[in-house]
Amino acid sequence: MPTGSLSGLSLEPVEPSDEQAIRQWYELRCAVVRADWPDYPPPCRVDELGCFQHPWPGEVETAWVARVAGSVVGGCLLTLPMLDNPHNARGTILVAPEHRRRGIGRTLLAHLRAEAIRQGRVRLVSWVEQPLDPAAPDPAGRFAAASAAVPALVETRRWLDIGSVDPAVLARLDAQARVKSRDYSLVQWVGGTPQRWLDDIAYLTGRMSTDAPLDDLRWDAEFYDAARMRACEASRLARGQHLVTTAAVERTGRLVAFTRIVGFATSRWFAGQEDTIVAPEHRGHRLGTLVKVANLGLARAQRPELRVIDTCNADSNQHMVRINEAMGFRPHHRTAEWQLDL
Repeated sequence: MPTGSLSGLSLEPVEPSDEQAIRQWYELRCAVVRADWPDYPPPCRVDELGCFQHPWPGEVETAWVARVAGSVVGGCLLTLPMLDNPHNARGTILVAPEHRRRGIGRTLLAHLRAEAIRQGRVRLVSWVEQPLDPAAPDPAGRFAAASAAVPALVETRRWLDIGSVDPAVLARLDAQARVKSRDYSLVQWVGGTPQRWLDDIAYLTGRMSTDAPLDDLRWDAEFYDAARMRACEASRLARGQHLVTTAAVERTGRLVAFTRIVGFATSRWFAGQEDTIVAPEHRGHRLGTLVKVANLGLARAQRPELRVIDTCNADSNQHMVRINEAMGFRPHHRTAEWQLDL
């Protein structure tokens, strides 16, 4: 359907059954990554296809491809949380590198705003990748600022170069953590969470939305139970994601801390460090360090070709930043959650 202020531009939603549109969306995503972050692997094709065929439970996502004279010039994605945060929406804007600075981004943002408002949302949140050097060119940040959005949560993305990891450093961190955590044991698994741990993992996952710093980001608490957790993991596994988890269990048998590394069906040399959380009453025992070091060992054993692990922390989350820095993670670029009141 024609839309926006750019002459000749049309936006069409990407349907899960439309293989050509999904292929064009994937190719656009790859082009943007190649242009903006060339040291990143291309998006995983299996995961991208799975986004349409195995959507994340509790969310409604709609992607649109933008065309001019039949050629793909951009696209956008609107994510609507349905179980929590009913006033919020997340938006993503992609503009093909060869078609930038023609007003396409502004047209796509106008479309996302209109759709979010139509769905009763009052703010739009976008995750914007920005250079580490504040003096470096930052077109994405300039675009966000010009759109009247504000950087509500400032984060730093760090990479761990597996080849440069010092085994002696990891051994020392592990030994120090075990002295403080001798009353706990470790459990590990690959794939979906075993049934016996599902309730505990769901509880801790929900705490990620309350315990991790959000700074000025207006995002409400998320509630996870075993059913929601199982549905989320089923979506991940159907999209080819490789889940490696290590958790700490107290003497009563309750799981009180966990961390997870996620790999993909393609670019097996690259993985993401995701949730790390310790139940509040069990903090101060170095459990965060204990599970992260052990999980790194499991991830490397599972995928010997693993070379880089990517993670992201709010700058205000100094405790987790210290753990990651001690393990060898180093700043790669900036990331900010930009918030736009509608």
